Amino acid sequence: MKGLIVVVDTISQPGTGQYIQTMPTKPNAKILLSGDMSVNPGIWVRQVLATGDAAYGKYANVALEKWTFQEMVDVWSEITGNKCVFTEVSMEAVTKLHGALGNELALQFKYGEACDPWEVTEDHISPEELGIDVNEVVGFRGTIEGLTKMGIWS
Repeated sequence: MKGLIVVVDTISQPGTGQYIQTMPTKPNAKILLSGDMSVNPGIWVRQVLATGDAAYGKYANVALEKWTFQEMVDVWSEITGNKCVFTEVSMEAVTKLHGALGNELALQFKYGEACDPWEVTEDHISPEELGIDVNEVVGFRGTIEGLTKMGIWS
């Protein structure tokens, strides 16, 4: 997991007081956000079990948000008080930097630009159908606020 964090982490730029987020994708590409993974999967599991037969054989996206990478950088900057610039890098560059892990991540991001791999179909059950309380789910903003309080970017 540590390798993945390095690939997608913001990096402080010495002497500028700013951060850079380099990713092998476009800033306007959207991605489904699961929020706080120490909290949210348990909510979905509890609600799938409570829903019973109606949830059987269905897929559930453990997420309520779909944001662009630029939106995430903007909210991260707002919460942390640190200016951050999103920069798209090539698949080749991320592969040279991070090897097979970087290449795999780049391929997934490029796939996500070409289509919506998280598109909800008739095979899915919605958060509403599961009785998910949106106020209980910790989204992107709440996750970044929590990590900031822990001192991750201090």
